[in-house]
Amino acid sequence: MIAGGGRSTLNDLRDKLTFVPIGSYGEGWNRFERGTSSVFAVHLCPTTSEHDANDISKVPPALYFENDNLKATLQKLQSVLDGSGIDDHAYAETLGLLLLWELRHAADPKRSRLKPVRGGLTARQLNRVTDFIDAQIPNEITISDLAALAGLSHYHFIRAFKDTVGLTPYRYVLSERVRRARTLLSNPALSLAEVALAAGFSDVSHLNRIFRKFSRMTPTAFRREIGWRLP
Repeated sequence: MIAGGGRSTLNDLRDKLTFVPIGSYGEGWNRFERGTSSVFAVHLCPTTSEHDANDISKVPPALYFENDNLKATLQKLQSVLDGSGIDDHAYAETLGLLLLWELRHAADPKRSRLKPVRGGLTARQLNRVTDFIDAQIPNEITISDLAALAGLSHYHFIRAFKDTVGLTPYRYVLSERVRRARTLLSNPALSLAEVALAAGFSDVSHLNRIFRKFSRMTPTAFRREIGWRLP
């Protein structure tokens, strides 16, 4: 049971979601007849943006419900956290923001509708953001950092950036990492591991996966194509 969210006698809890808001609590037990079970728990910190889009403070408690959108986002977030998915802070941050919005949308679809963004980024905002990305390619780049540079909320920034550039901030950062990697691969003195780190990828495997997605070939194949052999 959840305080304010009712009780349940369900035994089959596969694909069931539960939301326990701050100030509430849950308790109970479940008997498993066979096999193994696992629970993926996400602890959310309620905040309020200028658009109120990620404010979950008024979302009511819910016990054992189903929502395909929330489930899909949670699965992606779990894959990032357990190391089987994309290893990128900006991607995880974007999923977290999406999770907050989807939670609000599931509770109140009308209230969670996002207001249209009036125009994209100004030239000054865009230059500040892209210059920062270029300088920080070897390092971790977060949506929070980029939004702060533009002086916008997370949601407004993501949507304004896409409206201006045609890509989400996460996708743009990845494309810039690949572009940097292509430049570095032309240097025969650099190993793939050195290229990966200098372009902001966690390791060679991460570089291979993203590079192939954008270039339709592996870094090794690209290097051979431009006439260099692996060091």
